[in-house]
Amino acid sequence: MISIKKGFMALCFGTTAVLSGMLLALAFAPYNIFPFAIIAPAILLFLWLRSSRFGAFVFGFLFGCGLFGAGVYWVYHSIHVFGGVPALPAFGITALFIAILSLFPAATGYFLNRFFPYQTPSKLLCAFPALWVFSEWLRSLLCTGFPWLFIGYSQINSPLKGLAPILSVYGVSFAALLSSALIVNAIIELRQKNYKTAYLQLFIFASVWIGSSALMLVPWTQPSGKPLSISLVQGDIPQDLKWSPEHLQLSFDRYQKLTEPLWGKHQLIIWPEAAIPVPLQNIEGFIEMLDQKAKQNHTHLMLGIPIQADSGGYYNALITLGNEKSMYLKQHLVPFGEYTPSIRYLDFIIKKMNIPMAMMTPGGYHQKLMRMNSLNILPSVCYEIAFPELMRVKDDKINFLLTVTNDAWFGDTSAKAQHLQMAMMRAMEQKRPVVFVSNDGITAVISPNGQIAASAPPSQPYVLNTTVQGMSGLTPWMRYGTNPIFTILILLCIISLKDQAEYKKNTLLPAPAASCGKEQLKISD
Repeated sequence: MISIKKGFMALCFGTTAVLSGMLLALAFAPYNIFPFAIIAPAILLFLWLRSSRFGAFVFGFLFGCGLFGAGVYWVYHSIHVFGGVPALPAFGITALFIAILSLFPAATGYFLNRFFPYQTPSKLLCAFPALWVFSEWLRSLLCTGFPWLFIGYSQINSPLKGLAPILSVYGVSFAALLSSALIVNAIIELRQKNYKTAYLQLFIFASVWIGSSALMLVPWTQPSGKPLSISLVQGDIPQDLKWSPEHLQLSFDRYQKLTEPLWGKHQLIIWPEAAIPVPLQNIEGFIEMLDQKAKQNHTHLMLGIPIQADSGGYYNALITLGNEKSMYLKQHLVPFGEYTPSIRYLDFIIKKMNIPMAMMTPGGYHQKLMRMNSLNILPSVCYEIAFPELMRVKDDKINFLLTVTNDAWFGDTSAKAQHLQMAMMRAMEQKRPVVFVSNDGITAVISPNGQIAASAPPSQPYVLNTTVQGMSGLTPWMRYGTNPIFTILILLCIISLKDQAEYKKNTLLPAPAASCGKEQLKISD
């Protein structure tokens, strides 16, 4: 009877973990219900406090399956619809990808109960948020990195985003997770009738949110120069036609037609990533014609185009035509999208995938800023904007950030809104505008406060004519990078470890994982 009861509890807890992960997915774009990013981790923390180490691993894994299954399901769409992989293998690859990502919250739960076995306030308020943020950071590094769905991104419309210029998205994640832990600790204290302590938790909670909101009033940067008149050209070339040799003329005609009325009327015209899907060396006459038009009309044209490398591969490049020339070569390539890793057991599937840009070569690090009209532009291509450290350049002369992308790979899924949401966080971190130009949307200009200043309707040819005000100055994040937030996280872990040792020293009882005032659910280690 006891084993049946425990089995039923495990089933209920497991289901709760999956549903909590799915709830967290709703905190991100396009849904943007940011309070769910506080509630969902709080539910998972309750489960971890009732579990053994292995149980915490299992519940963390199930939570991850819910989060990433609901949040990055669009990987299947890219692999199956545009990669040409049959439905069943595409589903298997997507499931494997989700399972790998789910190991990060699973490991967080395991290490929390392994190294912090006693239920002390420091375990909840220090170790829990610190370990989670460390796991997000590791996820941005391992296996080329996948920095999607960091909890901090969900707070782009909440007061917590005020921490971004100081501690980046990692600091915003920490504040959100600390808020979750404060709620859990307050509930535990209320159940134990420690009302003063419970109210103290709620006071700290309010202080975190009010303090973060107040930080948004700090003018970290200031306007520099006159506003720049720009035209963002959204060609809306269907992905299934874009790379087809029979339909290449569509790209030439579409972008020329949309751009023709713009010459001489705007200072800068921008086309998206790989707007012309032909190596530059093969269409030098066409590029020369565009360059002459730009010069004659005192306009600059930036466009994405492949450039053949001496090594035989291709660069995913962004070039400027007109009186001032510049070039940027994409550094961080997308695995399976721009280069093909050699994975022994997946070779037979990879060979069947229709990857038109699978021979890309990465550009070098520390490339020069793109310049025009005395403005300095920090460029990025596609999902490079998702990497906080890659986009952090300690240079107060940067006036705005630019991303060109082709999000048509994702179809009509939430990936486009998630991509833009990460660009919004980059704007907050550096307190500079971000110009975001996509093939089929979402094309937009983001203000230094991380809000959409202007946008084009998605999934249609469109020209967004607007202005962008350059900024100057350094935010603390640009100046110091991850050093402050990681120093805080390490100190919190040390404090919690010392607290655990002190607790163990002062008690004669063996260390429980946690009780929360009730029987612990034991899933055998």
